[in-house]
Amino acid sequence: MNYNIKKYFPFILFAALMLILHLVMGLNGDDIKYAKILNNQTVIDYINYRYFNWSSRLIIDTVLAILARQNMIIWKILDIIIYTFGVYYIIKLVDKKYSRKIAYLGVFLFLMYPFYEMASAGWISTTLNYSWCFALGMVSFIPLIYEAHGEKANKYVYVISLLALLYAANQEQSGALIFGFNLLYLINSFINKKRVNRFNVLAIAVSAVSLIFIFTCPGNSIRFAHEVSYWYPEFASFTILDKSYLGLVTTFGNIIEQKVIFPLFYIVLCVCALVKSKNKYLKYFCYFNIFLILFITIFNAFIDISVLETSLKSLGSVPNVIKGSPLMTIPAIFKQIVNAAPYITETLRLFTYEGLPAVNINSISIVIICLYLLISSCIMLVKAFPKELLPLFIFLGGFASRFIIGFSPTVFPSGARVTIFFYVALIALALMLIKKLYDEHAMPAKWQSVLEKTILIIAILNYLIVFVITFIKYGIF
Repeated sequence: MNYNIKKYFPFILFAALMLILHLVMGLNGDDIKYAKILNNQTVIDYINYRYFNWSSRLIIDTVLAILARQNMIIWKILDIIIYTFGVYYIIKLVDKKYSRKIAYLGVFLFLMYPFYEMASAGWISTTLNYSWCFALGMVSFIPLIYEAHGEKANKYVYVISLLALLYAANQEQSGALIFGFNLLYLINSFINKKRVNRFNVLAIAVSAVSLIFIFTCPGNSIRFAHEVSYWYPEFASFTILDKSYLGLVTTFGNIIEQKVIFPLFYIVLCVCALVKSKNKYLKYFCYFNIFLILFITIFNAFIDISVLETSLKSLGSVPNVIKGSPLMTIPAIFKQIVNAAPYITETLRLFTYEGLPAVNINSISIVIICLYLLISSCIMLVKAFPKELLPLFIFLGGFASRFIIGFSPTVFPSGARVTIFFYVALIALALMLIKKLYDEHAMPAKWQSVLEKTILIIAILNYLIVFVITFIKYGIF
C-alpha cells in the first residue's frame, strides 16, 4: 500500500486539490433549471422532446437531468474521480514506463487549466458536456493505450471503455476526435501490418454512428435556428470565410488570453526544435518565435491591466486614498505603453472582440498572426518529432475541435469552455516535449531544475487564481 501511495501520489495530490476546489462550488446557471426538469415529466418524455426540439446529446442530457436532482455532493465526488482518471490516462499515454517526475509535471500542467470555465453554464451542466467528455474519451482509449504499451486489458476494462465511449461520442467535439484518432490508429495498424484491434474497429463504428445521429437529429437544426436569432442574428448572412475568421481568431484568442498554457507549450516546442535542428536559419526561426509569443503574451497582459486601471478609476465606490495610491501608478504606466502603440493594441484586442470586424490592416494582421502561430507550431512539431506523426495529429485535432465552433452562432456565448479539448492537446504535447528533452538528455540538469521549478510556481499561482475566482464568482457562500 505504501508503495502504491508513493507511486501514484501525484494523482492523489491532484484529486485532493480538486476536492478543495469543489468544496466551494455552489449550484448555479443551468443546473437550477435541470434540477427541475423531471418534476413533471418522465425521462422518456424528456428525451423525446430533446431529440425533436433541441439536442442530439440524449445520453449526456439524461445523466445531467438525473444528476442535477441529486445532492450536489454526488456530482462533486464523481467529477473529481472522472477528471482525475482523464488526467491519469493522458499522462499514461505520454509516459509508457511511468516516471513520477513526468507524472508530477503532467499534474502541474493540468493545474494551469482555468477550471472556473466549467461553471460558465453551471458546474454540472458544463462539466458533463465538456470535462467529462474529455475524461471519458480518454477512458475509451484504454484498450488501445494498453496495446500500445504491450499490456493486456481484461474484460472489465473493455466494458468500462465501451460505456465511456458511448457517453463521450454523444458530444460533437469529442465524438469527432474519438472517430478521427481511432481511424488513424486503424490505418497505422494496416501500414505496419499489425493485428487489427477489435475494440478499435468497434470504437470507429460507434463514433461514426454517433456522428451520423448528431448530423441527422431534427432538434439540432431547430436549436441552431433559435440560437442564430437569439445570440447572433448577423451570423445567418456570414460566408464560409467569415466563419473561418471567427473560428481561427477566437481559437487563438482563447488560448492567448489565458496567458499560460499555450505560451508555455510554444516556448518548450521552440526549445525542442532548436535542440533537434542543425540549420542556423531554422534556429533563427525558433528564436524569433520565442520572442513573438513572449511579446504577444506580455503586451496582451498590458492591455488587460490598462483596462483594469480604467475600470477601477471609474468605480465611484473606490476610496480616493486607493485611487491616488502608488498601487494605481503601475497600471497607469502600462496604460501609457499600450496607448503609445495603437496599431499593436487594436490588433491584439481583436483576439477578444466579439463580432466580425471590418476588413482593415488590424483584422488582416490578426489573421496573419494566427496563421503564423498555427503553421509554425506544425513545422516545429515535425522538426521536434521527425519520425512521429501522432504529435502533429494531436495538435491539429485539438485545433480543429475549437476552430469548428466558429461555424456556430454561439461562438461567443460558449466562451472558453469549448476550448478544453485544445487545452488538453497542448498540455499533452508540452509533456511529450519535456519528456523527449529529458529522455535524450538534451537539457542540462541545471536547466531541468529551472524548468521544473518554473512549472511548479506557475501551477501553484494559477491554482490559487482559479480557487479565488471560483470562490468569489461561483462559491456557495
